[in-house]
Amino acid sequence: MKNKSSYRLSDIIDIGEQMELTEEAKAFLKRTGETSLGTQKSVKKIFQLTECSDQQLNAPSYRGSSGMFYVTQSSCEIVDELGRPNLWGKCHRQIWYSKNGYEREPIDSIGLRRMSYGVYIEDALQDNWKKGGIYVQNNIKIRAHEYNVSGEIDAIVFDHEANHPVIVEVKSGYGYTFNKNVFGKSNHLYQSGFPHRDYIMQVMWYLHLRKPIEKIHGDSPYALLYYIDRSDCRDKQFAIELSDGYTGRPAVMNQYGIEITPNPAYKIDNRACVRDVEIRPVQGITMERIIQRFASLSLKLESDEPPEREFYLRFPDEMAEDMFETGVLSRSKWNEHQKDKSAPVGDWKCLYCSFSASCYPEGVDTDLSADTNLANRLVRLTTQEGEQFIQTGKLPTVA
Repeated sequence: MKNKSSYRLSDIIDIGEQMELTEEAKAFLKRTGETSLGTQKSVKKIFQLTECSDQQLNAPSYRGSSGMFYVTQSSCEIVDELGRPNLWGKCHRQIWYSKNGYEREPIDSIGLRRMSYGVYIEDALQDNWKKGGIYVQNNIKIRAHEYNVSGEIDAIVFDHEANHPVIVEVKSGYGYTFNKNVFGKSNHLYQSGFPHRDYIMQVMWYLHLRKPIEKIHGDSPYALLYYIDRSDCRDKQFAIELSDGYTGRPAVMNQYGIEITPNPAYKIDNRACVRDVEIRPVQGITMERIIQRFASLSLKLESDEPPEREFYLRFPDEMAEDMFETGVLSRSKWNEHQKDKSAPVGDWKCLYCSFSASCYPEGVDTDLSADTNLANRLVRLTTQEGEQFIQTGKLPTVA
């Protein structure tokens, strides 16, 4: 059934013509100058631009595929700031479903329009950079055949003061979570904000593969992640460089070139954190490990069976409790988790995944006993244990 906001004028007219009106209703319509429900004598046939726009948004796309992976499909197994084994980036199971032609859950017109805004913003920014005399190039395609990976850099601008080009990746968003992550609002772990992890890996690829660009435009020592808040048009930038120039771990810096690290006083600043926690920089995120994950993905895609799940549709009880008491899971989500045993209070990547119905056929009651990667996330490790886990892929044994 349609909700009220989804009815068009044509729908209302059709309903009015099909309904049998009482004599009292007909008399009322006659007094008000209307001939039937939903129509008036003065109504004109108006071009429905909104309908045409929505139809175009939903029109099928015939974009061909190169057969290569995209940098936006990057992922890396890490140990997070609180010591929990986790995954940055794309779930291999999701990619397997996509490559094998499983049906996606459709995106409505509003969602598609939101996605289009990113393109509109990029175009406007590039026009502005051209007027400012710093624009060099946009939409630069890159390919790494040795890894079967491709991507497209949004833009290159030129720093005339430092006399070198700068790679730029543009992102936009809105809402409470976006403000918390990027601008640091109520963010006790990164009080000045921190970029999205998936985007960091995307930029790492551009830095790893930038040599052909440097041959033309000169050395480019770092790249920028440039954010715009679509709700109030604030902007913010983060600089990213690789520790070994073209490989290694990412150093994420603020606008002054100072590396951003997690807040060591997290437990003190976050009143919701009532457990002891050892805060440390993320362990295991390197260019080499991202490349290894793509090699692993290639093997998984050869199988007729999907790989293991890598995210939770619903957090296990013990994990949810630990996340709540370390200030990671909000009180509202914790209450929902406790009150409704069927509520999908888990990783947001499962909640918004186009293949969640295929991946979790029984919903939150789906059997996860074979998913060892998920089981790894039930513990929190010390810094030393985290280093061992990154090197071996195995959790420490309990004496």
